Amino acid sequence: MHAYKRSVVLQLGVFGFFFFYGLDHILSVLVTRNLPILIAEGIITLIILGLFIYFYTKTPKDVVYLVKKPSMDKIKIVLYTIAFALILSIIFTGFQPIEGLELYIEIVAGTITSLAGLYGVYIGIEIIQQNK
Repeated sequence: MHAYKRSVVLQLGVFGFFFFYGLDHILSVLVTRNLPILIAEGIITLIILGLFIYFYTKTPKDVVYLVKKPSMDKIKIVLYTIAFALILSIIFTGFQPIEGLELYIEIVAGTITSLAGLYGVYIGIEIIQQNK
Protein backbone atom coordinates (compact mmCIF):
# COMPACT_ATOMS: atom_id res chain seq x y z
CA MET A 1 0.00 0.00 0.00
CA HIS A 2 1.15 3.53 -0.63
CA ALA A 3 0.91 6.35 1.88
CA TYR A 4 2.01 9.94 1.83
CA LYS A 5 4.95 10.77 4.07
CA ARG A 6 2.75 13.42 5.66
CA SER A 7 0.27 10.70 6.68
CA VAL A 8 3.04 8.72 8.34
CA VAL A 9 4.13 11.85 10.24
CA LEU A 10 0.50 12.37 11.30
CA GLN A 11 0.40 8.74 12.46
CA LEU A 12 3.51 9.39 14.58
CA GLY A 13 1.77 12.37 16.15
CA VAL A 14 -1.43 10.46 16.91
CA PHE A 15 0.37 7.49 18.46
CA GLY A 16 2.61 9.89 20.38
CA PHE A 17 -0.55 11.52 21.71
CA PHE A 18 -1.83 8.14 22.92
CA PHE A 19 1.52 7.46 24.60
CA PHE A 20 1.31 10.70 26.58
CA TYR A 21 -2.42 10.22 27.18
CA GLY A 22 -1.71 6.86 28.80
CA LEU A 23 1.03 8.37 30.95
CA ASP A 24 -1.30 11.17 32.00
CA HIS A 25 -3.97 8.60 32.83
CA ILE A 26 -1.58 6.72 35.09
CA LEU A 27 -0.26 9.87 36.77
CA SER A 28 -3.77 11.22 37.39
CA VAL A 29 -4.48 8.12 39.49
CA LEU A 30 -1.18 8.17 41.37
CA VAL A 31 -0.49 11.90 41.86
CA THR A 32 -2.76 14.57 43.26
CA ARG A 33 -3.11 17.37 40.75
CA ASN A 34 -2.36 20.87 41.89
CA LEU A 35 -1.63 24.12 40.10
CA PRO A 36 2.13 23.63 39.45
CA ILE A 37 1.53 20.19 37.99
CA LEU A 38 -1.27 21.50 35.75
CA ILE A 39 0.94 24.37 34.54
CA ALA A 40 3.82 21.97 33.81
CA GLU A 41 1.46 19.64 31.90
CA GLY A 42 0.15 22.57 29.88
CA ILE A 43 3.64 23.81 28.98
CA ILE A 44 4.83 20.33 27.99
CA THR A 45 1.67 19.80 25.93
CA LEU A 46 2.18 23.10 24.08
CA ILE A 47 5.84 22.28 23.36
CA ILE A 48 4.97 18.83 22.00
CA LEU A 49 2.08 20.25 19.95
CA GLY A 50 4.35 22.96 18.54
CA LEU A 51 6.99 20.40 17.54
CA PHE A 52 4.35 18.22 15.87
CA ILE A 53 2.91 21.15 13.90
CA TYR A 54 6.41 22.22 12.85
CA PHE A 55 7.40 18.77 11.55
CA TYR A 56 3.99 18.21 9.94
CA THR A 57 4.14 21.48 8.00
CA LYS A 58 7.79 20.93 6.97
CA THR A 59 7.00 17.49 5.54
CA PRO A 60 6.62 17.57 1.74
CA LYS A 61 3.12 16.86 0.46
CA ASP A 62 4.09 14.82 -2.59
CA VAL A 63 6.44 12.16 -1.13
CA VAL A 64 4.87 8.69 -1.21
CA TYR A 65 5.99 5.76 0.95
CA LEU A 66 5.46 2.08 0.37
CA VAL A 67 3.84 0.52 3.43
CA LYS A 68 4.04 -3.27 3.55
CA LYS A 69 1.15 -5.47 4.66
CA PRO A 70 2.79 -6.62 7.93
CA SER A 71 3.17 -2.98 8.98
CA MET A 72 -0.47 -2.29 8.19
CA ASP A 73 -1.52 -5.33 10.22
CA LYS A 74 0.59 -4.12 13.15
CA ILE A 75 -1.04 -0.68 12.94
CA LYS A 76 -4.49 -2.32 13.05
CA ILE A 77 -3.55 -4.35 16.11
CA VAL A 78 -2.24 -1.23 17.87
CA LEU A 79 -5.45 0.67 17.10
CA TYR A 80 -7.61 -2.19 18.39
CA THR A 81 -5.47 -2.39 21.54
CA ILE A 82 -5.91 1.34 22.20
CA ALA A 83 -9.66 1.03 21.61
CA PHE A 84 -9.82 -1.92 24.03
CA ALA A 85 -7.96 0.00 26.74
CA LEU A 86 -10.17 3.07 26.34
CA ILE A 87 -13.37 0.98 26.44
CA LEU A 88 -12.06 -0.86 29.51
CA SER A 89 -11.45 2.48 31.20
CA ILE A 90 -14.94 3.74 30.32
CA ILE A 91 -16.68 0.56 31.52
CA PHE A 92 -14.97 0.51 34.90
CA THR A 93 -15.27 4.23 35.65
CA GLY A 94 -17.34 4.47 38.81
CA PHE A 95 -17.21 0.71 39.41
CA GLN A 96 -17.18 0.28 43.20
CA PRO A 97 -18.07 -3.34 44.12
CA ILE A 98 -14.45 -4.18 44.94
CA GLU A 99 -12.47 -1.59 46.87
CA GLY A 100 -9.74 -0.06 44.72
CA LEU A 101 -10.60 -2.04 41.58
CA GLU A 102 -11.31 1.16 39.64
CA LEU A 103 -7.82 2.50 40.42
CA TYR A 104 -6.12 -0.70 39.27
CA ILE A 105 -8.19 -0.81 36.08
CA GLU A 106 -7.33 2.85 35.36
CA ILE A 107 -3.62 2.12 35.83
CA VAL A 108 -3.82 -1.00 33.64
CA ALA A 109 -5.77 0.85 30.93
CA GLY A 110 -3.30 3.74 31.01
CA THR A 111 -0.37 1.33 30.77
CA ILE A 112 -1.92 -0.52 27.82
CA THR A 113 -2.71 2.77 26.05
CA SER A 114 0.78 4.13 26.65
CA LEU A 115 2.57 0.97 25.51
CA ALA A 116 0.37 0.64 22.43
CA GLY A 117 1.04 4.29 21.54
CA LEU A 118 4.77 3.75 21.96
CA TYR A 119 4.63 0.68 19.73
CA GLY A 120 2.68 2.69 17.15
CA VAL A 121 5.43 5.32 17.14
CA TYR A 122 7.96 2.52 16.65
CA ILE A 123 5.98 1.19 13.67
CA GLY A 124 5.85 4.68 12.12
CA ILE A 125 9.61 5.13 12.52
CA GLU A 126 10.10 1.66 11.03
CA ILE A 127 8.03 2.66 7.97
CA ILE A 128 10.11 5.82 7.53
CA GLN A 129 13.36 3.84 7.86
CA GLN A 130 12.23 1.28 5.25
CA ASN A 131 11.62 4.02 2.71
CA LYS A 132 14.91 5.93 2.98
